[in-house]
Amino acid sequence: MPNLTFPDGNSRSIESGMSGADVAASISKSLSKKAVAMKLDGELCDLSDPITQDAKIEIVLRDDDAALELIRHDAAHVMAEAVQELFPGTQVTIGPVIENGFYYDFARNEPFSPDDFEAIEKKMREIIQRNQPFTKEAWSRDKAKQVFADKGEDFKIELIDAIPEGEDLKIYYQGDWFDLCRGPHMPSTGKIGTAFKLMKVAGAYWRGDSNNQMLTRIYGTAWADDKQLKAYLHALEEAEKRDHRRLGREMDLFHFQEEAPGSVFWHPKGWTLFQSLISYMRRRQEQAGYLEVNSPDMMDRALWEQSGHWEKFRENMFTTETEDDRTFAFKPMNCPGHVQIFKHGLKSYRDQTSAWADHD
Repeated sequence: MPNLTFPDGNSRSIESGMSGADVAASISKSLSKKAVAMKLDGELCDLSDPITQDAKIEIVLRDDDAALELIRHDAAHVMAEAVQELFPGTQVTIGPVIENGFYYDFARNEPFSPDDFEAIEKKMREIIQRNQPFTKEAWSRDKAKQVFADKGEDFKIELIDAIPEGEDLKIYYQGDWFDLCRGPHMPSTGKIGTAFKLMKVAGAYWRGDSNNQMLTRIYGTAWADDKQLKAYLHALEEAEKRDHRRLGREMDLFHFQEEAPGSVFWHPKGWTLFQSLISYMRRRQEQAGYLEVNSPDMMDRALWEQSGHWEKFRENMFTTETEDDRTFAFKPMNCPGHVQIFKHGLKSYRDQTSAWADHD
């Protein structure tokens, strides 16, 4: 019989195979109603997963911070279902959770536009109101490839081929609609609520490779309640008022041109302001014991993939390709370049306290 340890330190034994939902229900009816997932030894899991061994358990409630990722993940799936209901023939690719929201990439002959948002959001609310349960199935690799091939989902087949042999293929259903997904999900679509909004569309190459097909990415945001959503949208409005691109134009500080993508044409007032800020930063950093270094503005894509920046920031990074098919990108941050400087030559453990600054 598995022994479960709860956050308050109490423990109890359960029948092997009991689910997180069973455990929550055995504690109280109110906990059962509020529960949306569980953590087993710190790992977020479906509430329906069977528990077969000793573990530290935490029942995740919808109002918990950990539930916000689930709300956004489920909203992405609901958006994908809504899109395929409204626009038959559209292929779905990937749809991860990102900071403050989610996105899904779609393959369709005609790209989506913000004009489509109203219809998609309406359909999403319908799906959420159906309160369809999320159910999980394990499929064989052959079955998954055959089913998605029959549906014309070519991108899903490529994703399946990329999954390591021996790793389970999980399929999540919400009603009749299903998708390949690692999970976890909340018990049903109704748990998502209505505090969501589609934000923008953008082009995105499949797998982030410019040699692949261009897809349409729809971004959305989702929150636990309307109050949080309104606060987030208000913060975006305030940030827009202070957007450096708008201020630069209005105050005649700088401008951008297509002839120099990723670079700035500084005007006299802007350059004076820039130099003043750099001087201030140098003074403060020198006082704090920082040493100044300088790293390249553009580096090979492989370095950004290794650091993790490519996955997170590639949509906002300026890239270019060379004749030998290498991809280079302007740096979004200095730290990967500083790591290259630090690892050049032998270092003592005392060098780990080095503090460097870069003012490109």
